[in-house]
Amino acid sequence: MKTRWLPLLLASLGTLALLRIAIPPMTVHETPPISSADCRSCHPDVWEEWQSSHHAFAFKNPEVRRLSQNFLNEECLACHAPRGVLSFAPGERVLARESDRGLGVDCLACHAHPKGGVATTNLRPDPRAACAPRTEIRTAAVETCGSCHNQHGTVDQWREAPLELKQESCLSCHMASTFRLHGRKGKNHTFPAAHSLESLKSAVTLALIRETKLGQTGRVIVSLTNSGCGHHFPTDERSRAADLQWRVKTHQEWNAWQHLYRFRDPYRDEADLENTQLPAGDTWQETLEFPAEAVGFEVRLLYRTNPFQSDEEAVEVVRQELAF
Repeated sequence: MKTRWLPLLLASLGTLALLRIAIPPMTVHETPPISSADCRSCHPDVWEEWQSSHHAFAFKNPEVRRLSQNFLNEECLACHAPRGVLSFAPGERVLARESDRGLGVDCLACHAHPKGGVATTNLRPDPRAACAPRTEIRTAAVETCGSCHNQHGTVDQWREAPLELKQESCLSCHMASTFRLHGRKGKNHTFPAAHSLESLKSAVTLALIRETKLGQTGRVIVSLTNSGCGHHFPTDERSRAADLQWRVKTHQEWNAWQHLYRFRDPYRDEADLENTQLPAGDTWQETLEFPAEAVGFEVRLLYRTNPFQSDEEAVEVVRQELAF
């Protein structure tokens, strides 16, 4: 019996050998990317998301260049064109890279694996992929973001935030899940934050409570609550500021806007200013008076990426008006 099956077995093995020669493997390993630009050919949708983000804009941003004296302040350069953050200890300050600086905080800044290839949180990466992916859970860790984003205490603020606001990690708010081509699920790489009006609107709640009746000198309680932000508002860069302004309407005309309060972490050399950021879950409030003849009252919140921006350059986040 054994001898009868031997020729058939040898013939089958010969056929399999010929098929392996005739049909090449599905994917041939290539050299892992040496520049983030190499990632575009395989991940065009992720690339387009990243291109619209302020990570991609980090090195070219004219405001950043002006405030850093065109990066003569090299302390800024390290986070606006960083080396692969995974090559440093968790939370350790990164160093600036020498090449491809124009790509800002690029793909390899977060995904370059110190042992070669590309880091991914995928537990079963495709071994045939050209970028030689390796599973590295630290890619999504808060400490990884903190290498740059804790320079001004944002990660420390997050750790102290209420549980219902901090959620699982930075990615919960800044890299929401998205569906791409062929229904594949992934993390959105646009990184919405302070440059997204929608994100700003979801971060705070502005409220007005009137204490007096019509015809009397007006008293109104103005409050701003950090109701949706897992860290202080505003956070990260000391250049950012959020201003509350108010005005009244008398004789059918609105008076000029008046400054009410500024939320900001001042620069180190602004020794005469205190930190007025609004911690996660906290509420700031103040009572204002307005004349009895007023027929209108409103408050607005302006967000400035530069504390010296004019009102016209700032972004209006929210406006509330009292009903008369």
